Amino acid sequence: MGFLTRLSAVAALAAATAAVVSAHRPADLRARVVRSRGAAAGDIRPAFEKFGRLLGEPDNGSGPPAHKGRRSINWDADGVPFDMPGDFFNTAVPRGAVFHAKHGEFRVSNPPPVQHIEDNRFTSLNKKLALQLVPFSAPRLFTPLRDNVVEVRFEVPGKPGVKATTTGFGAILLDVDRQHLTSLAYYDSHGRQLAKVFVPAKPGGLSFLGVVFNKPVVSYVRMTLGNRKVTERDDGHGDVVVADDFVYGEPVRA
Repeated sequence: MGFLTRLSAVAALAAATAAVVSAHRPADLRARVVRSRGAAAGDIRPAFEKFGRLLGEPDNGSGPPAHKGRRSINWDADGVPFDMPGDFFNTAVPRGAVFHAKHGEFRVSNPPPVQHIEDNRFTSLNKKLALQLVPFSAPRLFTPLRDNVVEVRFEVPGKPGVKATTTGFGAILLDVDRQHLTSLAYYDSHGRQLAKVFVPAKPGGLSFLGVVFNKPVVSYVRMTLGNRKVTERDDGHGDVVVADDFVYGEPVRA
């Protein structure tokens, strides 16, 4: 893609985003969007790393609550169960992210042998889909099980139930086939939508989208992953999308 083409795409995205963000935002609240798409992990890595720097240094991992920096989840540790509880990443692993979806069921692919479950990129759920998934950080991936919508709600790391806000959130999504369908919507602690941005499509590839604000105002993010749940057909009008790495600003007490 040439420079002028990239510039036009960024300008169009900024205009669309501004129209959404301005609906409920305070006058002093500003947002910045970073997005990318590609056929391989290396194609989107610069955008992912740039977004991490915008959120702040360092990556605080599973450390105690901090006043700056960011947190990230790549799903790849052997200890993450195949049928992961929604609160796993603020109980067993204290990173301040709690997941909510219909019926509260989630799956993380490629469990280690000790879990005694045969799965490779969700082959246990959808064999045809697995052929279309290119991981960013191999091998493990994430999906809600019974719906295509998942919310990421923020808590103070290591303090379950203590609500928090963050400056921003970004996600790598796989096999986004259709434009203007998969999206990330950002909400404040009053449930007001601050921004909703569509993820760039890349069939059979990887897409990244992140929005960062100039202050910690994001209470939760609602991710709409295509229009089909992971067990359904991914063809024709159906689009099944799963997730890889997440990165977000340090959650601070609301």
